[in-house]
Amino acid sequence: MASLDKGRDRAGPPLPRVTAATESVPLLFAAGRRALLRGDTDEARRWLTRAQSLASRRTAEPLRARLAFELGCVLLDDGGTEAAESVIAWAESFSRSPSSDILHLRALIADRRGERTDAIAFYRQAIAKARTALSPLSRVLELRNLAETLAHESPAEALTMYRHALETLQAHDLDPRLAPALHNGFAYAAICAGDLDLAETELAAASRDALRLRIPLMHAYALYNRSIVAELRDRTADAGAAILQAREVAESAKLRDLVAWCWIREAWIALKRKDRPAADRAAGAARKLSGSSHAEALATLDAMFTLIEGDHLDAAKLFGDLAQEYLDRSDFVTAVALLLWRSVAYRKANALKGAKAAAREACDVRRRGPVRVSPSWWAREIIEAARMDGGGTCADDLLATTAGILDAPRAMVDIRGDEIGIDGAKLPATAWQRKSGARVLRRLFALLVAAYPRVLSRDELTDELWPESEGDKAVRNLYAATKDLRRVIASAPGLTLVARAGGYALEAAPNVTVISR
Repeated sequence: MASLDKGRDRAGPPLPRVTAATESVPLLFAAGRRALLRGDTDEARRWLTRAQSLASRRTAEPLRARLAFELGCVLLDDGGTEAAESVIAWAESFSRSPSSDILHLRALIADRRGERTDAIAFYRQAIAKARTALSPLSRVLELRNLAETLAHESPAEALTMYRHALETLQAHDLDPRLAPALHNGFAYAAICAGDLDLAETELAAASRDALRLRIPLMHAYALYNRSIVAELRDRTADAGAAILQAREVAESAKLRDLVAWCWIREAWIALKRKDRPAADRAAGAARKLSGSSHAEALATLDAMFTLIEGDHLDAAKLFGDLAQEYLDRSDFVTAVALLLWRSVAYRKANALKGAKAAAREACDVRRRGPVRVSPSWWAREIIEAARMDGGGTCADDLLATTAGILDAPRAMVDIRGDEIGIDGAKLPATAWQRKSGARVLRRLFALLVAAYPRVLSRDELTDELWPESEGDKAVRNLYAATKDLRRVIASAPGLTLVARAGGYALEAAPNVTVISR
């Protein structure tokens, strides 16, 4: 068993053939551990379940607890928190005092259920009792899992735990296949702490070990994290190249979940390159592969698109709702970024009180971490929001970046009736094909162009566009049509549709020429 904890499933002492005459709890447990190391979870479950059936009060407590942990983890990976709980109940029927491995399994179950506070408490208890475990490998895993949980709440503490986990792994000559994951996690915590030099050092180690040990998942994650570091250093082209390589590795290894994350990051990097069509394509690819774990990131991308399209108040609400979800689980790092984006959206809508309130809330939150940077959604605009609306020293010590998503160089835009020309090329007819219908959108746009820069009231617009519809229905149609129109004119830089004084109007930057027919 000691040899297996060192990752030596082929070297080291040979494992005897398990027969009716030779089977015992230690031998069956070792057979299950060997199957796990070889990636055969079905075989592992069979051996571990057989070992459980033979275990009794005469079985050494550390072995019994480790058996419960390994079997519980297999069942948990199969999606069964209740089955994993039953293993804990079995283990605790022998002892009322939970061991380190049982507490660790409780932490994993709580984590899976989203009970973050309970999970952290169980992780800490497990680490405090690690001396009762069968092997120091338990301490390494407990430290890693707690560090991963804390990376977005307390990056400095996460760094300490990752460092200790690596040192424990090396001191006890444990399974080297854990090293790439620890280096990757260490690097990610360093990114969250704003120490990009340390992150690059750890990512080099993660890639080296992952390639040597042939672990494509860890190599892909190292490339993914390298993309984050490059982006935060304003090397957008390098960030794009790294995330493309990460996606290719993940696709070849059939790592669907990671492929979806790569597409989400590609969409964000495309926004920083000011390539909206590429961002839309990447977001669409992510949605096809996404699961529940990607929902908030995709919703944040939608909020970014809404902001870029000029629907600033809607964007502010979306950012605020998302920030609260992250705050509810103590993810201060992401919440700070989203609250600052909320401030940006309010300022764009000329709602200055809202901008200041959102920025000051972000600055209050960042002091809890403390937070210097977020690995996601970090851009020049939110640094400016902290400096402009956060007050006092809010922007001090934030990681500086010069790349943004709202500062695209503007093409020359010509508006004539219901036609939009961008650098001499007409907006294609397909751009108008939205849920409200191209004919309705063109008529709405033509009315706004004819009135430019005057505001057209909602009543004027509904009477023109839906004269036969009842009032409430016509207003709903207008609301849907204005949302669709904003998406159409998002392709025309400098042209925005604003809600003002009970109606709607077009606003045009100096690069836009408006000629009504």
